[in-house]
Amino acid sequence: MARLLAGRKDLDELTTNVRKAAALKAALELDVFSRIAEGNFSLPAFARVTGFNERAARLLLDALANMGYLARTDFEYTLSPSAETFLVKGKKEYLGDVLLAQWAWDARGNTARAVRSNKPLNAWLEKNRELPRALTTWYDPEVARQEFAPVWDEIAFEFQPNAQLQIVAFGIEAGLRALTLLQKFSRAKLLVLDHTAQFVRLRPHVEALQLQKRVEYQEGEWLTALPTDTYEIVVVDTITEMRSIEENIGILHNAHESLKMGGWIVVRAAMEEDDRRGPGMVPLWGLDVLLGSVDADVYTRTEYRGMLEASGFFKVEPVGERLNVWTARRLPPPPPAPAVDTLAPDFIPAPEVLT
Repeated sequence: MARLLAGRKDLDELTTNVRKAAALKAALELDVFSRIAEGNFSLPAFARVTGFNERAARLLLDALANMGYLARTDFEYTLSPSAETFLVKGKKEYLGDVLLAQWAWDARGNTARAVRSNKPLNAWLEKNRELPRALTTWYDPEVARQEFAPVWDEIAFEFQPNAQLQIVAFGIEAGLRALTLLQKFSRAKLLVLDHTAQFVRLRPHVEALQLQKRVEYQEGEWLTALPTDTYEIVVVDTITEMRSIEENIGILHNAHESLKMGGWIVVRAAMEEDDRRGPGMVPLWGLDVLLGSVDADVYTRTEYRGMLEASGFFKVEPVGERLNVWTARRLPPPPPAPAVDTLAPDFIPAPEVLT
């Protein structure tokens, strides 16, 4: 019986986490942390400014204190460092809207309906349509940039440090990671292709590194025509994951045609092992794909190889042990096999040979 109950541990933890998420969701929707940040530390002051019943307010605040988002004394509630940094509206690092959009309970609660119908859910799409992408969401951009810097050292680029490289980034996430490539090649220039609304999230990092003169921005979709035979490197990051294989081949072909002969593409994406058992949480993320797209999928590494090859690329291979980052080259197609001007001997020898 004890062993049977021990097997419930993960389920019990999941139930607890659902309760915690429900409390934090309520706090974000009610703007609890912002009201406390304004100086409404006591329960009467908080209830007065919000109009909440004191009993209801106390129960929520105590739960948040128990979770570590508030610190409680006998008379006051104050914000924890993480709540003050990430959960107060108006702060640069505010994540509240992103958390609510990612949780999207109205949509996630209907995952079964999405499985039955194989159709995206409008509630999910509406929640995520205006969701800012990763530069202001799930990671510290500086950390993300620095973590990616070693990738460039692992790729066997054949360029000199002072090469006048032309680089194009499909999306601001790709642009962020390409900034370290500009630091590696001192005369390289970068074009970032994305929607205008996204550029504001990248510009502060460009300015902090004093790279304004080497970075340009172009409004457009991933299929926006680019000058052909122009770039040495194309970086594609996190834009292939919510699109069909056919759409991705179109995007990658657009990248292929923009490259000079011999140029490189670097693709970063959430990729599954071929047995679809991992890595990490990638299979679970597949439910987001189900909720948000009618024909996209969580693609395996073999499928990414196929998409790159179908787009015209050769020498498709992972970067070291980083199996979610792949490179490929625009190279001339191999020469055709030489013509055969003689017939192969018959498998069965002629009768005279057997005598």
